[in-house]
Parts: sequence; structure tokens; C-alpha cells
Amino acid sequence: MRKVCQWMVLSMLVVLVSTPVSAQDFFKGKTIRLVVGYTPGGGFDTFSRLVARHLGKFIPGNPSVIVQNMPGAGSLAAANRVYAMQPGNGLVIVVFHYSLVSQAITGDPVVKFDPSQYIYLGDPTIGALPQILYLRTDLGINNLAELGKVKKPVTLGMTGVGSSASVAGRFLETLGLPIKNVYGYRGSARAMAAVERKEVDGRVTSQATMEGIYKRFLENGWVKPIVSIGDEPRHKPLQGVATVKDLNLNAEQKQMTAFLQDAWKFLRIFAVPPGTPADRVAVLREAFIKAGQSKELREDADRQGIIVDPVSGEEIAKSVMQLKQTPKPIIEKYKKLLGPAE
Repeated sequence: MRKVCQWMVLSMLVVLVSTPVSAQDFFKGKTIRLVVGYTPGGGFDTFSRLVARHLGKFIPGNPSVIVQNMPGAGSLAAANRVYAMQPGNGLVIVVFHYSLVSQAITGDPVVKFDPSQYIYLGDPTIGALPQILYLRTDLGINNLAELGKVKKPVTLGMTGVGSSASVAGRFLETLGLPIKNVYGYRGSARAMAAVERKEVDGRVTSQATMEGIYKRFLENGWVKPIVSIGDEPRHKPLQGVATVKDLNLNAEQKQMTAFLQDAWKFLRIFAVPPGTPADRVAVLREAFIKAGQSKELREDADRQGIIVDPVSGEEIAKSVMQLKQTPKPIIEKYKKLLGPAE
């Protein structure tokens, strides 16, 4: 009888040890690390800290969520590093720029991850459309026609080669506009500070970013929108600002514009490494959307003057697969826009 009892106890212990911890219990008492690919103070950092303050409330067990900044190459360093941490366990989330997906699809060797293997949780805000060229008002350039007449190229502050801002600047340059990208700024906050110091003449950034994170530049009249690339129905169109229709594009350039709009559809994407257990992914995805739709997070965002409009991880994954099917001729043309002008 004693042997039977011992065997039953041993069997129960084996079952307890071998039974995996459910996602509902896994996060209790844990800390989730949110790795941001940019320096503190910029748009990515601001949105990441916003999400970090509220995400844990919607995850069973209410884990702590902390932000770790890992700047480098327009968030490439963070995206590469976290991807290499597979299989993921659900406790490390990376935030990187969606433009890296297009960069990976071109076969750029510096990108060490397969975008179709990353597991996406979502994007907390409107994507990178439209991309808008903003120039300092003191330059006296008021529209596209006046920009085309300047003799010295206007300089644009850039974080790194391959970013949406960099590609947009290069694209406008290939159309014959007098534009020169200036690289090396560690994060958008520093690039915008360079505009404020009159170290550079302007910057390309999304309308949402300028009207949210950097709205003081508009309120103080420091910058003026000149050209808008791409459509976003959730934004109110800017009056008197040139669009792609005003650029007299040929058929090939129109194809490239269409690809760029797909590549800029999202912006600040949150993801976990491949191999993260499916049940934990489901919990994190649900929590991400619930947090983004919550009254508390939206009130927090309103106090900072930023726009929140969350997109699901499934929608991002679908877009990634569509980009991977881009015809090779368009990819080859896009690759030429990823580097500095020759």
C-alpha cells in the first residue's frame, strides 16, 4: 500500500513538472522588457513609454513593463539583436521602424532578420503616411515651385540610411529637387533639434509625428510643409501643399511611389522573436489592442498631444507578406534609394 501511495505521489509530481505553464499564469511576477531602437525623447521612445505604462494592466498576472533604449542604424541594431534571441519567451518585445521590412526584402546584408518570421503584436498609431518634407520657414521657400528654383541644395537631418525619411529624401532628389540628406543624428529628437538650431534646413517625417510629438515646430511657425507623399484617410489633408500629383511622375516613378506607400503603411511596430509560444503571443496581442483602446492610455496620449490608433499584429504580418511579393524590378529600383546619393 505504501509503494502504491509513493507511486501515485511521484506520478503527480511528474505531471506537475511536465505540464507547461499556461500563458494566463506565466506573466505573473515577471518583467517584460520593451527594447526601443531609438534614443530617449523621440517619437518611438514616446510611444513605447506610453504603451509600457499601460500594457501590463491588460496581461494576466499584471507583469511590470520596462523600456530599454538600444539606438543604432535607425532601429536596425535593436531589430537584429532581439531577432537573434529566439526562441522568444514573451518577456522581450522590440520596437523598430517598419521601413526595415523593405530593407530586409531587398536582401540588404546588414539586416540579420527575416521579416516574415518576426511575430508582430501591433502598431499603436497611424503609420508613416503621408511622408512630408518640412523646411524651416526662415529659408523663405513657400512651395514646390520655389524649392525647385533654389541653387544650393537644402539639407535634411536623417537618423540613418534606409529609414523612410532617408528614402523619401532620396526619392525627391532623384526627381530633380535640390535636396541633400545629412546622416548621423541618433534619433529623430536630435535631428529635429538640428532643425531648431538651424544646423540643417529641414526634415522629412510623417504628418502624425510632426502634428503630435513635434507640434511646437508648427505652433511656433518654425517649419512649413512643402511636399506630401502618400495618402492616409485618417489625416486631414494639408491645404496648399504639393502632392505626388504635382510632381509629374512617369509610369516607373508612379510604380515606385505605390511601393513606397505600401512600405510606409505602418511605422512603430512592436514584435517578439520567432519561437515565442503561441498562447503567450495571443495574450500579448490581445493586451496590446486593449491597452491602445483603453480610456486610460488615450487620456495619457491626449495629455502629450499624440495620436493613438492601434493596428493589430495580424494586419502587419499580412502587409509584410504582400511586400515580399513585390516584383524584382521594383525592388532593384528601391535598393538604389536606400543609400546616399552617389
